[in-house]
Order: sequence, then structure tokens, then C-alpha cells
Amino acid sequence: MASGGFDGFKFDFQGDNEGEAIKVALRVRPMNSMEQARGDENCIKIVNDTSCQVSIKGQIKHFTFNMCLPERTNQTEAFNRCGVSQLIDSALDGYSATILAYGQTGSGKTYTMSGVEEKLGRDVYISDDTEGIIPRAFRYMWSNMIKRQDQFYVKASFMEIYNEQVRDILNPVSGILHTRWNVKNGFFVEDLMVVECSNVDDLVAVLHEGMKNRRTGSHELNKDSSRSHSILTVYIISESMSQQGQPVRKYGKISFVDLAGSERLKESKSHGDMIKETGNINRSLFVLGKVISGLSDKKSKQPYIPYRDSKLTMLLMDSLGGTSKSLMIACISPSYVYLEETLSTLNYATRTMNIKNKPVIQMDPKEQIIFNLNRENELLRMENMYLREQLQRVTQGLPIEMPDFLPGGGNNGGKKSLPPLQSANKNASSSKKLIPSTDDSDYQVEMPVNKMMGEYQYEVTRLKKENEELRYSRDIAEKNYHILMNDNNALQIKLENLENVFIGNPIQKGDNSNKPRNRIEDEFMISTLMNENTSLKNRIKELEEKNIELEVLARDNPINFDKMNKKTPVDQNEIFNLRQVNTRLQERVEFLQQRERDLMGSMNRGRNSGNGESSGNGY
Repeated sequence: MASGGFDGFKFDFQGDNEGEAIKVALRVRPMNSMEQARGDENCIKIVNDTSCQVSIKGQIKHFTFNMCLPERTNQTEAFNRCGVSQLIDSALDGYSATILAYGQTGSGKTYTMSGVEEKLGRDVYISDDTEGIIPRAFRYMWSNMIKRQDQFYVKASFMEIYNEQVRDILNPVSGILHTRWNVKNGFFVEDLMVVECSNVDDLVAVLHEGMKNRRTGSHELNKDSSRSHSILTVYIISESMSQQGQPVRKYGKISFVDLAGSERLKESKSHGDMIKETGNINRSLFVLGKVISGLSDKKSKQPYIPYRDSKLTMLLMDSLGGTSKSLMIACISPSYVYLEETLSTLNYATRTMNIKNKPVIQMDPKEQIIFNLNRENELLRMENMYLREQLQRVTQGLPIEMPDFLPGGGNNGGKKSLPPLQSANKNASSSKKLIPSTDDSDYQVEMPVNKMMGEYQYEVTRLKKENEELRYSRDIAEKNYHILMNDNNALQIKLENLENVFIGNPIQKGDNSNKPRNRIEDEFMISTLMNENTSLKNRIKELEEKNIELEVLARDNPINFDKMNKKTPVDQNEIFNLRQVNTRLQERVEFLQQRERDLMGSMNRGRNSGNGESSGNGY
């Protein structure tokens, strides 16, 4: 694990039963030239490494975060003090990690995450002090991989969410991609390009290619404004050998999320397509705010979290309230003009600190079971060896070695021990014998063997209870997910049936698909077909009556026909047109009759399938 040797905060890799809170770092950018020219006042003050003050109409409001970075902070300090290195080490150990940049437009999110955009878009890239967290993280990750004995395989993907549509910016010709869900992976992007990376230059090339293809625009607040949310994910597969010689694979990953900034049209003065982009950006950030508020509300026991209301929150489900170690970097402007946006960012960042994830090492379920059993076996062997050694010392009348968690013992820096027993048999018959220590103190301690056994029993009981709770929670979650997906599939089938009915496309002959349908859907389909059949018969009857009237008019005396139509001459062309209309109507009647036969056949097949299902189920 990471030692956290920098001046920044440390991640709690052990966590507690409730999980590990998301860490939040605040970064204040310097005022730009436009703000300085206007003479804007500074509304925020960094008090120390964890707190800041905001001036609101003469009043001071305090905020506390895991790390606060003032305006003079450079890129190297931002990387070191935000705890990014610890997240990378956790990803190498098999955890999922996420670094998320949040804030209004023009607050320095892309600069913090990637660096200067103009340099990233060039064909030849030269590393300098302005590069952001992502390229620094790549080099740190690769240098640590070389130091480890494990075998690593690295892959990467890069996508953007533009106007609520997911696009692959490593392969722009792939078009709009779909977001899917399954039990194993949760939400994922289908057909997303994932490239293998054999060195750190390949990872940097992925970043550069994606930044060149990412949607950007220019407005009053930011000349290089990101018009989409981007997610760069690095997949790290590590393979090592256990002490028993079994290969152990861990599937870590780290995601770098650069969100598009919220903005107000009256400030940004966007126009054209950028108005639509602004609306979609603000809408997805609004849903993200609802998710953060729902997860951070401790009063609500079972809140509804609207992950499905936005593509962004779908793909961040694992990072917010899931199994990932997460870090949010909240970027703000010091200008008093943007006080409203700054307060909104600070409030959401404060709520994010109340969200707790439950990080777990990502392994194959079978390998996880084998790994846990081997570890438990090793612990039991150590316990057995210790107990045998202490039992032998007791029978020989030798001092009993005291564990480090018991007080007393010699001052020679060696193993702590109790004085030899006067009677081994007497002590052996008493499992709770109190023995005086070698110190001058008045306390008495239990035999370390019984103490250690009690500690192990307590630990085993606690782990079993925790394991049962986790299994129960997992079963409930899987059951709820399956119920939701089954309901979703049932609604999809009903929607397809309704489309087939209202569009008017009959079921094609020879359709032998065995899609499951329940009795309610079959009865609904049969009832719909019956109603359509009745309406078709009525229409055919009307057409036949009209056809008879036209034939009578055409056959009658042309003079009477002309009088009826208030025409004096006999119009042969009109009679010819009427006969053509008659022919077309006859063809229409034949088509409708054929349609009726098709519908009746579909109805019979539906009834037969319903009867077959009922007989198969024993009804």
C-alpha cells in the first residue's frame, strides 16, 4: 500500500464497517486577465491546509475539506498534496479508483487534470511543469509497476458524453455508443475501443488523441471551454503467485473524469449550437447534484438515487456510493462576480464528503474464494504452531512467551516472557490461571495461550458476522437488480407489441422466435388483433357499398348520371376515372381481406402458444 509520504492527506485503506468517505480537495485558481482588468474583489481565503473562508455580503462562511490548495499552488504540489499517488497504488493492488474534477466553466478543471490544452493537441508533446494530474499519474504508475514483482497488463479507453450521447474519442467514426447494464459489470459502454499499452508513452498518446478529438468551444468565460464530459479509464490487470503456487489475478482500474463546467447563458453569451450544449451540460450536472444529495442524506434510510436519469451518473455509479476509492477536486474562481457558482461548488463538495464507498479488491469470484481459503489456512497454521510451542514450554516448566499486546516482560529487548511455572500439571489443569508478572506492578495477566485463543475466537466470530451481513446485502442487491431488469425486459416487450399494433405491421410468417411471453401479454395481443379485425371488416363493408353505388352510376343512363352530378354533357373521361377508382378499390378490398387472414393466423398462433404454455405449467 501507499505510504503517503507527501504533505497531503492519506486515504484510509482499511475503512470501517460503514465504508470509506470520498475525499475532496479544493483548488482555487488565480484571477485571469479579464477579472483583473475589471478590478474584481477576492471572495475566498485559504485559512490552512483543510479550511477556507468565503465572504458573503460582509459575512464569513467557513468550509472544511481534506485539502485546500491556494492560488499559488503549482501542478507538482497539486499532484502530491491531493493523494493521487495513493489512489494509483490502490489501483495497482486491485482496487477501483476515480479522480473527478468538478466546478463551473473556466475554473481550471481541464488544466488541473490534463494541463494546457494547446500543448496536448500538438503532434510533438514536450513534458513541462504545466502538465496535469493525468500524465504525472501515468509516469508514477509505470515506475511503481517496474518496482513490483507482479506481472502487469495495462489497457486504456477514452470517451466523452456530448449532448447526452456517449462517443468514443479514440475512434470517432464509431458514432453514438449505447450504455448497457449487467450484473457483473454494472453500467458499461458497449463497443468502446480499449487499446493495449506496453509503455508509458502509449498511455500519453491515448490522452493526446482523445484531447484532440474532444468537443471544445469558445465563449466569454472561457476560450477553450469543454463542451462534453470526458472519462479516461486505465485498466490494470496484475498477476502474482500465492505462497501455495496458485496464480492470483486482480483487476484494478483508475478513471480520470473531467466534467464540463456549469454556466449561465447571460454570462457566457453562448449562441447557436452552444445553447443546446449548455442545456445538456447543466441538465446532466443537475442530475449529478441530485445523486450527490441523495447519497449524502444520512436521514433517509433508503433514498432513491436517480442514477438512470443521465448517462454521466450511470457511468459514475461505481465512483459515487459504489466500490471505488474516489477523490473529487473542486475547482473554483476567486472572483466575487462568480460567488453564486463558487458557493454551489463548495456546497456540493461538502455533501460529497458525506458519501461513503465500500472499496473491495476486484478479483475473479473463484480466485477470491481460493485466496481467502489459503489465507485462512495460513493463519490457522501460524496459530497451531504457536500453541504447540507454548504447550511444550508449559510441560517443560519454561517461561511462557507473552504476546506484544500483553504488558510486562524483560527489558532486554527480546521476547517478553512470564516466570517458569512451579507445577506444569497444576497449570495445565487450570485454563484461566492467573500468573504474576516479572514487573513490580500489582496487576495480574491471564495465560497468553488462553488470551490468544480468546482473541482469535472473537475475531473469527466478528468476521463470520460481517461475512453474513455482506452476503445478505449482496443477495438483496442482486435480487433487486434482477427484478428491475426483468421488469425492464417485460416493458420492452410490451412496447414492441404496441409498436407492431399501432404502426400496422402484422407479425411476419415463419417467425419462430421463442421469446418468453406471459399470459397477460398474449391476451392483450389477441384482444388488439380482434379489435383491428372488426374495424377492417367494417371498412371492407363500407368500401363494397361504395363500389356498388359507383357501378350503378356508371351503368345508368349517362344523362341521368350527369343530372345527378349537375353536369349537362356526358363526360366519358369521368366515367373512365370512376372505373379506375373502382379497380383500385377492388384491389384495396383484396389487400384488406389478405390482411384479415394474416391477422386471424397470428391470433390462432398466439392462442395455441398460450394453450401450450398453460399445459406445460400444469394448469
